[in-house]
Amino acid sequence: MERIEGQLSDQEILAKEVLSWITCAKRPLTTTELQHALAIKVGQAEFDEGSKTDIEDIVSVCAGLVTVDEEGGIIRLVHYTTQEYFERTQKKWFSTVEFDISSICVTYLSFTVFGSGFCHTDSSFEERLRLNPLYDYAARYWGDHARQASSLNERIIDFLKCESKVEAATQGMLARKRFPSHSDYSQHFPRRMTGLHLAAYFGITNLIEILLRSVDVESKNTSGRTPLSWAAQRGHATVVKQLLEAKANVEAKSGAGTPLSYAAGRGHEAVVKQLLEARAEVDPKDAWDQTPLLLAAAGGHEAVVKMLLEANADVDSKDVHDRTPLLWAAERGHAAVVKQLLEAKANVEAKDGGRTSLSYAAQRGHEAVVKQLLEAGADVEANDVHRQTPLLFAAARGHDAVVKQLLDANANVEAKDIHSQTPLLFAAARGHDAVVKQLLEAKANVETKDKKGQTALSHAAAGGHEVAIRLLLSTSTTISSQSSPPAHRPSHHPTTFI
Repeated sequence: MERIEGQLSDQEILAKEVLSWITCAKRPLTTTELQHALAIKVGQAEFDEGSKTDIEDIVSVCAGLVTVDEEGGIIRLVHYTTQEYFERTQKKWFSTVEFDISSICVTYLSFTVFGSGFCHTDSSFEERLRLNPLYDYAARYWGDHARQASSLNERIIDFLKCESKVEAATQGMLARKRFPSHSDYSQHFPRRMTGLHLAAYFGITNLIEILLRSVDVESKNTSGRTPLSWAAQRGHATVVKQLLEAKANVEAKSGAGTPLSYAAGRGHEAVVKQLLEARAEVDPKDAWDQTPLLLAAAGGHEAVVKMLLEANADVDSKDVHDRTPLLWAAERGHAAVVKQLLEAKANVEAKDGGRTSLSYAAQRGHEAVVKQLLEAGADVEANDVHRQTPLLFAAARGHDAVVKQLLDANANVEAKDIHSQTPLLFAAARGHDAVVKQLLEAKANVETKDKKGQTALSHAAAGGHEVAIRLLLSTSTTISSQSSPPAHRPSHHPTTFI
């Protein structure tokens, strides 16, 4: 840094701008993105190609502190210790960086080219991204920088007053291409987002105060979402407080639920507490009949689950698939949440389509959850519409520790599904040697045949599972009477196991 400060004034300024962007950017920047960011002058209406600095000059003035990843086109600091140094000393070197970057981003989003509003096709949206390299970064992160700035840039207010540019920025912020063949993805974002929506989304408190003077606190976008729902989803407790004080409707509902649903599903404890204190309904259901408790349990958010249970949330609420909070928590292995729900007297035998919490936990191999459910008296033989038991699920997936737990709980080692397949047949077919050994030690019948006449040995042979074959041969007494191994692994296993 002493060498950088010993350069000519314009070189020193450029170097510090480069280092501030690389250090404080919310994600790695490409060389093209950085070139555009450095070329922008606050307040200009369009981009000046002639203002771009060559990447070689950008690297040169930084005195060896930055490097370019040629393969990915990313420009970064030369070593992680350099990043750590600048993060520790940010106030010394880049005291106004958040304000400065937010100003550049908002200037970019305010360019005349974006005055036409959002793009109506994927191709035009992708062309916009290509022609305006900083557009993606500016749209997604301008508000994060503005929130962290020590003062508010008045240009942001001007930007938010322009409906067409706000819609263009919203598209850049929320449109996501989730897989290569995802068509029409650029149109999957809410329209009629106001400046207050965006301020709530990013949690910019000083901007909220100003916008509330002119924007309805209950303004809704085309998805039916209010500013409060965005602030709740993103966990911005201070903004939630501001909006509640402005009489925001705590029960405002969109397809994905109320503000409490959004906050609970993401584990935002402080916001959930605020909303409950504001007398939010504790069991509102979204379009899929999911309650805040169900969403919190599925996410493993212990503190939120505790708050909702203390507020008398329905512990056995069911979604459209008849799944309860306990079913979700058990399948995802959230042992602490399972414990809370069981202590709240959740129904351990609740089923969705015939499957219990024990069935899901066994299939996923969640040993701690299986232990809890068994101790709570879960039926070890509970089967689904295919007559598949927890032991069969665990054996099919090769979860030997869970298999042991279930066998110790006297699970029926000969349980058969609708295809007459036993746990041993499934374990042998998939080459789960440790499970095969356990089941044989538990006296599983090695001669049992499924509906196609195949034994565990023939399944193991079809899959080429040598260890399982040896284990089965050492136990079998009537090998000669078994049906011939099929040429290919049997394909009739229930899709539940795939």
